[in-house]
Amino acid sequence: MNFLSKNDVKNALFIFVECVGGVLKFTLEPPDPSYARNGSNAKMMWDYNVDNPAKLLGIIYSVKGPNGAFTGMLIKSMDGSVADHQNIPTAYKGRVRIEGRAALVIENVTPQDSTEFKCALIPSTGKDFESAIQLIVTGNMYCKM
Repeated sequence: MNFLSKNDVKNALFIFVECVGGVLKFTLEPPDPSYARNGSNAKMMWDYNVDNPAKLLGIIYSVKGPNGAFTGMLIKSMDGSVADHQNIPTAYKGRVRIEGRAALVIENVTPQDSTEFKCALIPSTGKDFESAIQLIVTGNMYCKM
């Protein structure tokens, strides 16, 4: 039977922590919940840091559907190209875009857009880093004179 020394365990733990915590991380996440006025454009600001750009394959933005599962909307490759996800719900085709490095914009929001949205950083190895927030679309404000 082989036993690991304390140094072997420390080194393995350091390598594990470095891979999990040091590769990718969100540096900015939208407020949760986030609010947008009915008929306006909702902008959810995410940003991230990666110690080695080769370790990040891309970013996938998703929306939570009525069945409770997230469905992909947009994919951003690290070459900067953005494409609709193959499963993008028809309600979001032509209404979603990415601004800057990682901000999701939904145009002309309605109360039906009040749901969760997720930004997932997809590394070349290991588990995705995800951030999900609730968007709440509020009614128009009117002033009575």
